[in-house]
Amino acid sequence: MTARTTAVRPSGAVRARRLPPGGRKAAVSLHVITSVGWLGVHGSMLALAAAAAADPEARAGALGAAGLLSGLLVLPLSLTAAGTGLLLALGTPWGLFRHTWVAAKLVLTLLLVAGSNLSIGPMVRELAADPAAAGGAGMVRALGALSVSFTVLLATVLLSTVKPFGRLRLALPGRAAPSADRG
Repeated sequence: MTARTTAVRPSGAVRARRLPPGGRKAAVSLHVITSVGWLGVHGSMLALAAAAAADPEARAGALGAAGLLSGLLVLPLSLTAAGTGLLLALGTPWGLFRHTWVAAKLVLTLLLVAGSNLSIGPMVRELAADPAAAGGAGMVRALGALSVSFTVLLATVLLSTVKPFGRLRLALPGRAAPSADRG
């Protein structure tokens, strides 16, 4: 199924094809499930890392569980959330760069996908592999990174529900750019 193809109107203007209603509902459902799942996994890893930092006796179990969550769920959830988000942006009237909240969510999501899979995940799995050495600076870095990622994931949920900032004003071919000196 293609998310977006173009068709030429009789006037010569190009119009994007949209997802059919059933496809849109399926994509929205999958997007919400995976996005909230990704948020939940990061929240769980944060709670487990905090428990590991607070209780040395629980450290091995807590970090082991966090490592499992990271290794099994972060990659598929983050990629599916990002992919369905792109599909919805391209296959619905929201568009990728029509509304500020969609563009902001896109940037945050791409940063989170990279950070979750290339930095935070390996850090958590490294701590889980050697819980005895998981103290001090490594634990502080993991707690900080998980706190930031969890907060940014919460921000993407808020962007989706509140939809702030309105439309983007981009200069399009054949249209004058908006004036910078609006009084």
